[in-house]
Amino acid sequence: MALLDWFRQSTPKIDEEKVSTQLVEETIDYVVKMTDARLTLINHYRQRLTGPVTRSLQYLNALRTSLPPTHEVAPLSWSLDPTMRAFYGQPADLINSFAHCQPLHNYAATASPLDPVYAVLAMDIEEQQRFGVGMQGDMVVRDVAQSALSFSHHRLRLFARSETDLRRSIARRMLDELALIALDRMQDEQSQRRELAEHRNLLAARLSTFAQRGAGAESFLGEAGAMVSDEESSVLLRRLEENETQLAALGCPTETLDHQLDYLAEVLAEPMRFIQMEYRQQYLDSMNMIVDEHSGERIEFCIASVVRQPPKRRAFLPVRIDRALIGEGRKLHLDNAERWL
Repeated sequence: MALLDWFRQSTPKIDEEKVSTQLVEETIDYVVKMTDARLTLINHYRQRLTGPVTRSLQYLNALRTSLPPTHEVAPLSWSLDPTMRAFYGQPADLINSFAHCQPLHNYAATASPLDPVYAVLAMDIEEQQRFGVGMQGDMVVRDVAQSALSFSHHRLRLFARSETDLRRSIARRMLDELALIALDRMQDEQSQRRELAEHRNLLAARLSTFAQRGAGAESFLGEAGAMVSDEESSVLLRRLEENETQLAALGCPTETLDHQLDYLAEVLAEPMRFIQMEYRQQYLDSMNMIVDEHSGERIEFCIASVVRQPPKRRAFLPVRIDRALIGEGRKLHLDNAERWL
């Protein structure tokens, strides 16, 4: 079975309310396959991953249930929903963002026209400091430091036909991310091993050159050559020794697999160190300035932060998409075509 087909058929059902033994077993199979299938060669690998996988599943289930409620997005949403008004500068921006989204059109073309369309609306978020007019008691004060939220680079991801399926997809992607973080660590070790081996070869070549030039004992026992200091020769030998020690610490391939299993277990045991989700409610005015609840309208969204290289931090919101927005895309294409006729 091809790897991609295996993933499609073997995705753990993270929408279960409780973490069952079967779910833990399926997840162990999944993360091992994602990172390095050779980990199954390590004795007791399942026992070593059972606790960490259980903790990750519990954490992901908690995150899944704490996501913001789904917002309906339709042609009039900019006027009716303060959250959409904060995300987009004007109604046309919202309509164009959905109408010109090719992944949305591709999904809608293959889905049943009777099924609703759910997705994740993801955006870059930036909190900026601005100076504006504020109140101090009964007095209007100028040049008051205020914070404003800015949303950009809107994208639609993870299309689904139900909110349950969408939340499960989000949790599954977070599980994938944990596996990828572990895989990054594994790759770092392999890169380090290659670099150390290359470094050792370079040092060995340099040592041979020094010997030919009369370094060390060659300075008085060997053929005539250019003299180098004893200090330089000693430094070179110490570096070579350190390099050998580092290579020995990495171990043989079997030990390397054991280390890789440790990396995977460490990441899964503390998923909160690598993935955080923050549910935000803010009150904004018409300029997206953060104000108190009496001076603005409430918006809500979630911020996901992932500790990987490079780190990621994006805002997102689960949405249900009115198919009229997809129709707007066809209408816009027809309008553009008519302009050229």
